[in-house]
Amino acid sequence: MNQIAKSFGTFFFNNVFLTPERIDAGVVVPGAEFSFELWHSFVDAKVLAGVTQTGAFGVEFNGATSGALYAFTSFAYGVSLNQTNGLVDYRASFDFGSGSEYSFILTASMALVMPERIDWSTQPEMSIQYLTEVIEAFDGTEQRIALRDTPRCSLRYMYSMTDEQQYRFDNKLSTSTGSMIVPLWPLQCQLSRAVQPGDASVVLEAINAHVRASEMLLISEGDECEVVIIESVAGAVVTLKHLAKKTFSTNAVVLPARIAYPADESNSTSLLRGFDQHSITYDFDETQIQKPAPIDDFEYLNSRPIFPFRPDRSKDVTTQYNRLRETLDPLIGARSIYDRARGTVKVLGQTFTFFSEAERQKFEDFAELMTGAQGEFYIEGPGQAFELSEDIVVPTYKIRIKNSGYANFANSNSLAPIAAIKLYDGTTIYRTILSATDNSDGTETITTKETTTALKASDIETIVPLYLARFDSDEFRYIFDTTEVSTITKNIRQLLYADPAIDPKGTVTI
Repeated sequence: MNQIAKSFGTFFFNNVFLTPERIDAGVVVPGAEFSFELWHSFVDAKVLAGVTQTGAFGVEFNGATSGALYAFTSFAYGVSLNQTNGLVDYRASFDFGSGSEYSFILTASMALVMPERIDWSTQPEMSIQYLTEVIEAFDGTEQRIALRDTPRCSLRYMYSMTDEQQYRFDNKLSTSTGSMIVPLWPLQCQLSRAVQPGDASVVLEAINAHVRASEMLLISEGDECEVVIIESVAGAVVTLKHLAKKTFSTNAVVLPARIAYPADESNSTSLLRGFDQHSITYDFDETQIQKPAPIDDFEYLNSRPIFPFRPDRSKDVTTQYNRLRETLDPLIGARSIYDRARGTVKVLGQTFTFFSEAERQKFEDFAELMTGAQGEFYIEGPGQAFELSEDIVVPTYKIRIKNSGYANFANSNSLAPIAAIKLYDGTTIYRTILSATDNSDGTETITTKETTTALKASDIETIVPLYLARFDSDEFRYIFDTTEVSTITKNIRQLLYADPAIDPKGTVTI
């Protein structure tokens, strides 16, 4: 009570408006541009006496700074950030000579650009980690829970510096604080058209998934570089949010860039007084993770994807047999050993080599769909399961095979419950094994869940075991030999309690 009510007219008329009057831009890049508008609601034209700027180091202000401004007319202003790094706390105060100021405020954190080229003699690494919790029961069954919605990503580079680069780079690392703009050198693309100042787009020869998912790119040629912001991507044409400012030839490379922080500890080795090597790990800013959306084009069986990648046979494929046991040794008397599960758990150690970025990205998509090490999938064993001893000429559930030890199927959970029969014509047939028995002539008979009509042994290329498995760890470390060739080594763990059900629609033709 006894308060004067404020009306819309009291606030609207005879006032000066800035839209917006405050911008908190967060982490920004050099060359970032922001705009705002000024207008007033006085009856007559208002005379702008001047604009007072504070915190204007490295900030370029564009717009009218004096003169008559007409009522209800919008006047555009722009602010461009040109400083290299540090905090931005900028204020532009508009003085209309009436004893009051109207201010525009911009706060931001300028990220430091790291355009220095890396030393490819030391392979760069990109690590993608998921936080997966494993809950294992006494009998070997397990549950896994991915605690992160987005993975933790990091890069590891080696820089070799000589002469003046040496102390400039050393001083840069010693004095820098806050975030950095780090280019993904292994995922670079090539320009197919030269870039000129004022260009609104760049055209690439080929584009990868990480460039499509980026918000900013670094164009680098020799000692020149420029950070550009992406507006949209259509095919191989990248439309820029702001016009390009520098000239680049078709020899320039275009790299996706990320906001990252250097690890708490970085190492430098001085081989000579004028030659240093810096090993730096960058952790991506987790609040601004930019990963390509996974493309799910994998074949499925029993609602689980089939692992489609072949291991690099130039490197050893290892199999580890882990027994689930409970051992009691009371220090006196005999030691007691109790088998918690029948058979052993196989852990397959395989190295995968990718000869193109598209192949590596497909593996990354598969890991993303598995949420690291949480999801289950089917994988072919490194060897053969068994061989047919005779052709199948009539529909049957029973298949006679050569002696392979599959008669122990009922005594072990480690034998594959599904066999993938690969034919020379490219067809793959999946059969669920229910039981296996010995025959008097030394062969074995396996009983399958599905009927087989006709199958000649001469038409079969190989029969491989199909295990239900998971990735043993949730860290995926890609090592790049070049921008095209990369490798990853993974341990893949068999699950003992595989679901024997078969989806008949899941039969795959490869």
